[in-house]
Amino acid sequence: MSIDFQRVDNVGLITINRPQAMNAIDLESHLAFQKVWTQINSDDHIHVAVITGAGPKAFCSGADIGTFLPYLRERALRELDDGDFCGINRKPPTTKPIIAAINGLAYAGGLEIALSCDIRIAADHARFALPEPRWGVIAGAGGVTRLSRVIPASLATQMILTGEPISAQRALAEGLVSELVVPEQLMPRAMELAQQISRNGPLAVRASLQVIRRGADCGQDAALELERTAFRRILMSDDFAEGIKAFTEKREPQYQGL
Repeated sequence: MSIDFQRVDNVGLITINRPQAMNAIDLESHLAFQKVWTQINSDDHIHVAVITGAGPKAFCSGADIGTFLPYLRERALRELDDGDFCGINRKPPTTKPIIAAINGLAYAGGLEIALSCDIRIAADHARFALPEPRWGVIAGAGGVTRLSRVIPASLATQMILTGEPISAQRALAEGLVSELVVPEQLMPRAMELAQQISRNGPLAVRASLQVIRRGADCGQDAALELERTAFRRILMSDDFAEGIKAFTEKREPQYQGL
């Protein structure tokens, strides 16, 4: 399969599995990626999703130029373009946190997939680029819009207009990723983060994530009101009562998501 999916404890692990093509997204993998989100959303045992690429070289090199871009052009000519790329770039496909474990280069659509994730960690040899202008097109699956909201505008503009890549070390320094690890520690660290999140109150995790996602699109006052509304809702939950009880009893909480 071009997209592998499995549940590992409370984690939904998505692997882009086209290493012979630097994990480029063709039509088959695009459609398979879309279906994965339905599986993740329908499985209450999955609390966090992790996306990575097969092999040591590439997280994802973007859309397959020879097959997928012509498909997109044809859809645009027929006015059928819905802007979707792998079910992730237009809006969050799940209320559950998504971690990108970037195991190699993240170029073009690969960087756009990573930018659509909530947490990004990378192997220390990873590289990041939006080289679309070299092919006479733009990073139209969220790259142009999201990159300049994540890193300083001047650097984002330079990357977008020149297509030049940056190193993992520069990506860390500019806040594009939150951690760098040696390659052999990437998946253990990604799964460790996912399990840490899974042990927390699920209502609190999802409410916090909703505030982060929606708050980024509004002013500070509106974001603060959104945060307080979520806070009041959590205060009335059974999970909050269990968290306080577990703290006072010096034990691990047993959350039910209620």
